[in-house]
Amino acid sequence: MKKRLLFSHCAFPALVLLAVSAFGNEAGAATTRQSLTLETAIDLALRSHPSEAQARAAVDVASARIEESRAPYLPQVVGTGEYQRMTANPTHRPNTPQLGSQSWTQTYDYFTLGGTVSQLIYDFGQTSGRWSSAEASEAAAAHNEHAVQVQIITNVRKAYFQARALRDLIGVAADAVANQEMHLKQIEEMVGAGMRPEIDRVTGETSLANAQVQLISAQNAYDLACATFNQTIGQSTATSYEPGTDDMPPLLDEDAPLERLLESALHDRPELASFAKQRLAQEKLISAARGGYGPNLQAQASLAGTGVALDNLAPNWWVGGLLTWPIYSGGLVTGQVAEAQATLRSISAQEDAFRLQVRIDVEQAALAVRAARATLGAASLALENAKKQLQLAESRYAAGMGGVIELSDAQVTQTQTAAQEINARFSLASARAALLGALGRR
Repeated sequence: MKKRLLFSHCAFPALVLLAVSAFGNEAGAATTRQSLTLETAIDLALRSHPSEAQARAAVDVASARIEESRAPYLPQVVGTGEYQRMTANPTHRPNTPQLGSQSWTQTYDYFTLGGTVSQLIYDFGQTSGRWSSAEASEAAAAHNEHAVQVQIITNVRKAYFQARALRDLIGVAADAVANQEMHLKQIEEMVGAGMRPEIDRVTGETSLANAQVQLISAQNAYDLACATFNQTIGQSTATSYEPGTDDMPPLLDEDAPLERLLESALHDRPELASFAKQRLAQEKLISAARGGYGPNLQAQASLAGTGVALDNLAPNWWVGGLLTWPIYSGGLVTGQVAEAQATLRSISAQEDAFRLQVRIDVEQAALAVRAARATLGAASLALENAKKQLQLAESRYAAGMGGVIELSDAQVTQTQTAAQEINARFSLASARAALLGALGRR
């Protein structure tokens, strides 16, 4: 009875191992992806990401508004054509004799064909202010598009190196599985020879099953990272990509003092250039709104023909000028000026807040780069030592001097330090990508 229970206990981890292996092979074979270099991924994202398309459309909208705002400076020509079926009953004034008879049924055709031309002469800067404001708004939209591109590129870089890290972790997990298989084979030989107790076999099988579980977890995490990578480059699920083998080289000034990095960011961030143009656009709108207090002068001309038949119209024309001056508009202009001034203050406050955020972004990214470099050095040393520790544990176990727990612990330590080194390496790449984005560079 005891022997049967022992067999059952030993067989259970093996069954788990077979099930986990089958699931892992099926999951790995199900996904095929096209490898992309980092440069290709960035180029693809800039061409296909919806955020870039939206930013480009915003620039086109702003460009169209320039055409709209300068239109009043050009001649305005309006053509008219009117047909009426009308009665022609005479009318009379009080104390005058009534002329002719009146009828509700006798009607006549009446045609009017004509055109009017008007030309703005002066409107106290309303049109010029709106035109200049539209031009500044277009420049702001262009800077905003640049900012969107920087953000897209930063996201692609981060997703690229995150996926690369998780792919390398699959390799670490696979190496751990291979080592555990080798250990289990060694343990089975020694248990079969009576040199080791049966519990060593059970421990080895459990360690192998756990390693297989870690491998499947790593594969699943990589699949999710690739999905995120595809999302950052703006691709649908119909096309699947994975990162290539590109690395992130050091930045020339990543060791520069914080104040110098901050100065560079404040000079290069496209968002700040956009804020400057937004302020200029709003200042021009304030000037245009104040023009509403003054008069508006237009030159006008009209030509028209009227009559009861199209081939016999009586021509008339006139030329003149129109001066309008809103003496009182119920506070409309005052409200427009106040609104424009308040909007300008809001833009300035947003810019000040963004400058504070730039300092935080640059400081965090610079510190992350320095910390990641230091961590990578320590992690590399730890990995070296863990490999030596595993070699010694394997030798001690083979010589009968060490136990299976020591061997298992050494394998776990080697796997953990290998994963730690990979995370440190790609954390450095991601930190450099974040620093480039914080500095406003592509």
